[in-house]
Amino acid sequence: FVQTITGQDITHPSIIGFDRHGANPIHTQTYDAVIINACFANFLDSDSVVSAAATCLRDGGVFAISHPLGSEFVNQLHEKSAETVPRCLPSRTNFDASIAYQPLEYLNFFQEAIMDDDDDDDDNGSGNGNRSGDSDGAVATVYYASAKKTSYQMLRNVVRLRGPVDMGYGRGGKKLGFPTANLPSSLFADALTNVPTGVYMGWAVVEGRGDDGENPSDKKGRNVIHKAVVNVGFSPTFDGEENKEKIVEAHLIVDEGAIEGDFYGETMRLGLYGFLRPEMKFPSFPDLIKAITNDVANAKGSLDCKSFSNVKEVDPFVNSDNVKDTWVGGSGGDDNASYEFESSAEFLNND
Repeated sequence: FVQTITGQDITHPSIIGFDRHGANPIHTQTYDAVIINACFANFLDSDSVVSAAATCLRDGGVFAISHPLGSEFVNQLHEKSAETVPRCLPSRTNFDASIAYQPLEYLNFFQEAIMDDDDDDDDNGSGNGNRSGDSDGAVATVYYASAKKTSYQMLRNVVRLRGPVDMGYGRGGKKLGFPTANLPSSLFADALTNVPTGVYMGWAVVEGRGDDGENPSDKKGRNVIHKAVVNVGFSPTFDGEENKEKIVEAHLIVDEGAIEGDFYGETMRLGLYGFLRPEMKFPSFPDLIKAITNDVANAKGSLDCKSFSNVKEVDPFVNSDNVKDTWVGGSGGDDNASYEFESSAEFLNND
């Protein structure tokens, strides 16, 4: 089981093998790239390798699996000695599956590479003896699969919450400058028990019902799917004012004037589909504001990615425009407030 990936600093002066103290330093910070070359099939737990690599990459960094002799060569090693080579190199389908719930986005995959004849031809002009029928170049049996680090990852199980918007703690609009819609912890305590604290992203709909709960409201911004960045946790940055219970604070990412008035007491459907970062305590209030601003920017762009934009097309929880029907989650609650957990596989399968 792989938990940590260490790296070598190849900048001067350690490029010759030693720094000024006589030691070659090992680093466990973030890296531009993690390349697993000619050994990925030797790991018993390949998922932990991918997870460790994703954790230590900077945003935009590259994770790659490679083998200079190709996947068929590794297959033969695996068949010869499964104890030494316990697995084969992943196919494109398996590679996609391995990064689906990691903060990684597919870049490249190939199991052979066309090379330039001029570099590899022998006297008989036969190159390496392995050519593509459609190309003048020789074909090398190289394996290469890669992905880049993203600021988000898809949740294995989406979280759907529906309930009346609460006044909350008044921190969103008054202190942070980011308007928030709070779902009361008293109605979702059981639902949030197994939801890790952190910053999530997803889609929200403020249902267009009037004060009587029945007649549709014509207020602007109702029954519209909004992007949302959502904090689930205790707001630890506020010393002495930490939430006593785990709560849901959703910031709807909208243009100014896109939602008419406040929506306290109105019912909101909120779906959490992606994870951005763990909840943390910041050293100062300006640092918190900076982090939230960054979260909003990340969520706004990330929700346009295909896996997340598919949600609006295939998930009736957010894309239903039938306000007369009341959605009740299958995991708990009633027609006033309810919740549901469901595998996100259907969204990935619709890519």
